[in-house]
Amino acid sequence: MKTKLLLTTLFGVAAWSLSSLAMANWNTGACPGGGTAPCIETEINGNTYHFNGSGGHAGVWHGRPAAEGGGEFTFSDDSVVLDCNPPTIDCNLSLSGEVKKCQDSDGQWRIGVRVTGASTSGSFLCDALNISGFPWYSKDPTIASHCPFEDNCDTFIPYDPSATTYTANFGDITVSSLLGTYVQDEHVEGVIFTPGVGATFDFSNKTFYSCDEEAGCTIDGILTLDNATSLDVY
Repeated sequence: MKTKLLLTTLFGVAAWSLSSLAMANWNTGACPGGGTAPCIETEINGNTYHFNGSGGHAGVWHGRPAAEGGGEFTFSDDSVVLDCNPPTIDCNLSLSGEVKKCQDSDGQWRIGVRVTGASTSGSFLCDALNISGFPWYSKDPTIASHCPFEDNCDTFIPYDPSATTYTANFGDITVSSLLGTYVQDEHVEGVIFTPGVGATFDFSNKTFYSCDEEAGCTIDGILTLDNATSLDVY
């Protein structure tokens, strides 16, 4: 019998406590267009912010603009299923992290995401869960060696100005409780980010793997942006 862990998941894209400078480092207004570099844009409370396509803000992790109180972009879903070996646990889960744009060693633009923390709730077993391994970094899934996961622009997600979605692997992730360890220094593959209004991270039927590509738990759910109107990449 496999474990089914029901997760309400919040996926963040910056932590105020880690870098107030990064939080402040947004321009007001919409992306101007016409640039060759990525422009990342968010709308919060009817106000629009961006870090522009001129190449500025490169290599800096960003979270919510300081003008909107900083903190985290959160993504949530109240029906995410983590499927492992017994027992069965239904939980709420919150995650937080950061996003940046940068140029790799060949001068090509890439998008990086890192997850910096997590907490669970919903039952005694959920409260007892320990999620660790932070930070978890995004990695280009076309790179043959899926490990290691690190703060290295050469391994982040390639920027494509015509893309409507971006796909990445995330690691290293550990999930344990008093009953044992379910995920140990593993990564989840093929997570799909769809930018725009109601941006989402799609974890539908994704599998956790060790660095030796041994399959473990699976996760199933789609997380939707819940503390901003939009998060976009142009």
